Amino acid sequence: GAFIVTLAATLCGLVLGVVAGATHGLRSAVLNHILDTLLSIPSLLLAIIVVAFAGPHLSHAMFAVWLALLPRMVRSVYSMVHDELEKEYVIAARLDGATTLNILWFAILPNITAGLVTEITRALSMAILDIAALGFLDLGAQLPSPEWGAMLGDALELIYVAPWTVMLPGAAITLSVLLVNLLGDGIRRAIIAGVE
Repeated sequence: GAFIVTLAATLCGLVLGVVAGATHGLRSAVLNHILDTLLSIPSLLLAIIVVAFAGPHLSHAMFAVWLALLPRMVRSVYSMVHDELEKEYVIAARLDGATTLNILWFAILPNITAGLVTEITRALSMAILDIAALGFLDLGAQLPSPEWGAMLGDALELIYVAPWTVMLPGAAITLSVLLVNLLGDGIRRAIIAGVE
């Protein structure tokens, strides 16, 4: 579930962030303020609000986490594209007659790949934690769905009798987030080493 949410947030955030990063003036300023406002709300709180209106279900939790991750992804891509457009190689490409689409596709996107990998792994970690937290609060997956947060919440009353029922889902959540972060860091280092 977290992978699907992250993939959807990445695709939507990439498209919206590239379009927003390529614009200047009033539209860029308005979008910047909207994103700042949305980023001031913690992602888990936004997800809880959405699930409270939609009802407890795994698909509602996934939609809520997607909605919470989207502004962060758009803002990150927007900042990376906006910074790259200010560099000299973009000005040189424009003087050579390259269109904005060619500059974005062949110059900007390859240069923001390392930062994008970092944002994707951060978003995947946040999605795993937020979906598990919603499941723990009984706002995500409902029984008998095997979801780590729901398993953790259901086993909480058995912590003194059977502590492994709490330790195993907690360890799975911790290990998956740790592995995602290590994998993302390794991919980012490989991309940077390949560029150099």
